[in-house]
Amino acid sequence: MSTPTIRKLGIPLLAGAMGLSLSAFGQDGAQDAQGLYSAEDLIGAEVFDANGEEIGNVEDILLGNDMGLYSLVIQTNEFLGIGGTDIVAKRGDFTVRVEDKDPMFGNVKYDVHITSAGENLKGFEEYTEQWWDDTAQNLNDAWESARDTTKSAWESTKQATASAWESARESTQ
Repeated sequence: MSTPTIRKLGIPLLAGAMGLSLSAFGQDGAQDAQGLYSAEDLIGAEVFDANGEEIGNVEDILLGNDMGLYSLVIQTNEFLGIGGTDIVAKRGDFTVRVEDKDPMFGNVKYDVHITSAGENLKGFEEYTEQWWDDTAQNLNDAWESARDTTKSAWESTKQATASAWESARESTQ
């Protein structure tokens, strides 16, 4: 599936998925659950490191096979068009904060806060075509494995249930 297709499919589906997948915290650190998060408003949000330094902006939102949030692509700051790269922050490596305590519909401001700072930011993978291909293959393999395991467990359960039913039926005759 191409990146533009994923983006077109992802935006409408993301509101529900993000409601289940993101952690949102207010400026005071207390949880301020909003219930829904807008992908449109999240794209372009400022991103800060663990020290509170702005490091870039959200460039893209990536979903997994389950349509849940997998990661954010963050475009790191550049100076006069030089520098800056796109990095991948996986779910769990960041939090999203709603900056306006009383946001209006269609007018929500988010900030994203990365759990790392300084040299530790170099540990985030760069968002490249190779990263995309490798990650897509790994997620697909995991999806297939989970499907096969679930199918096997279902078949075992069916057989055990049928055997127990037959034993129970024979003992009552």
